[in-house]
Amino acid sequence: MNLCKTAQKYFDSLVHSGRFTKDASETIYLARQLLEMETSVYKEVFPALRGREFVPKSPMPLGAKFFGYQEETMYGGGQRKIIADMATDLPLVNVSRTETQGRVYPLGRAFAYSVFDLSHAAYANESLDTTLASAARFAIEQDIDVLLQVGDSAYSMLGLLNQTSTNTYVVPNGASGSPLWTQKTSDEILTDLNGIAKAAHIATKSADMSTKMLLPLDSYELISTKPRSSTSDTTVLEFFLGTSRFIKSVEPWYACDTAGALGVKRAVAYRPEVDAVFYKMPREFQMLPAEARGLRFVIDCIAEYGGVHARKPKTITYADGI
Repeated sequence: MNLCKTAQKYFDSLVHSGRFTKDASETIYLARQLLEMETSVYKEVFPALRGREFVPKSPMPLGAKFFGYQEETMYGGGQRKIIADMATDLPLVNVSRTETQGRVYPLGRAFAYSVFDLSHAAYANESLDTTLASAARFAIEQDIDVLLQVGDSAYSMLGLLNQTSTNTYVVPNGASGSPLWTQKTSDEILTDLNGIAKAAHIATKSADMSTKMLLPLDSYELISTKPRSSTSDTTVLEFFLGTSRFIKSVEPWYACDTAGALGVKRAVAYRPEVDAVFYKMPREFQMLPAEARGLRFVIDCIAEYGGVHARKPKTITYADGI
């Protein structure tokens, strides 16, 4: 209804000024086209943008600007102790928590149609080209994908690949004298994979673990094709997934190619569940009612995003320079 009223008012002003001859169907046409367009564009999928696939979304009501959560930074179970029947000195379990606040920020793009575009399309009873609307949504989704990767330092916003208070696996040199997987044997690479995988389990004193690993593209390609040994038809990746107590899936992500310190490759292991790491996004892509500006109808497109947050940062492990 807002679209129709906006379009009607604009066309009425043009007719009154003598600059345009109104066709009764044009305002209704614009409103209908934009509503159909938003439905169509919102259903589009962008396979290359995988950030949303890797980070779970935590619910947040539309309209909320701030949110809070507790960051768990330390786990404690005390020493194992066999107790007496009437014991009163049971070891205390303790979890250190820090209250953290975040906020959401608006994202936006816009596209426009000229009065003449609408007139011609309405006269010919043709659908408006959805390319501009698709481009607007894709641009916003690209913004979100980058924010999911590394955030935005200007707004103190972090991504999955640069959280703080996490674990670090220092990649050792192999027999060749290099930490690079391209210079390492299968056994040396498996040592690294297992070291990255178990770091969270060790850091949390067996209370938690990482279950997923993301790798740079060529690192993933290497382990998915490199034989476990000269006499094996099993790859390093297959062997690792078949024997790891922790990691259930390994995925390639181009964002890992330069996510490490000074732009080196970074592997990340984490647990992709809302209680461990999440992002906030109370408003998904939305097309606002068309607004008349000169001889154009401009359609603003918006979204709201609140960053990636690690409630349990010790479930995340980074390994640079693989």
